[in-house]
Amino acid sequence: MSVLKFLTSLGLGMSSVLATTTVLAAPASVFGPILDDLPTDNPAIPALRMPTTVPTDVELHPSVIPEAGIVFLNTEPGCEAIACTALVIAAESGPPPLWPFIGANPMKSVELVDGVQAHFWERDGMASFQWIQDDSFYILSYRQAIFPEEVAIAMATSMATEPPYLP
Repeated sequence: MSVLKFLTSLGLGMSSVLATTTVLAAPASVFGPILDDLPTDNPAIPALRMPTTVPTDVELHPSVIPEAGIVFLNTEPGCEAIACTALVIAAESGPPPLWPFIGANPMKSVELVDGVQAHFWERDGMASFQWIQDDSFYILSYRQAIFPEEVAIAMATSMATEPPYLP
């Protein structure tokens, strides 16, 4: 079966496929309250790549440390303890020294998009996908009790696929 026939059988004519390829995705709505606080003029912090969806039934509260280029989604408003952390997104203008960390072998690697390989680590109920893209270092860390690995991969893939967020 051709791709065109398959898409048509799903009700996805070529016009709807072409329409979706020309629209840039926005960060997931949960990040809305902090988008104006994201760093935009610090050369040490590249524009952040944000997931386009954050699928969970848990109510999450965003916060940002603008001077560090770190975004948090917490399970309680105003909570900065690690126990409240559900998701962390960060970016740096280049890879950290000794990337990918000598002596800290990742458990596995995942190709997020053509040519972008994320390394996966986990520890104490938190897991992380970390990758280099466009000469910048990106991190998506998440609480495993809140996000299954497949959901985290989908979020990281959306970050790698869509352009960085520029207000």
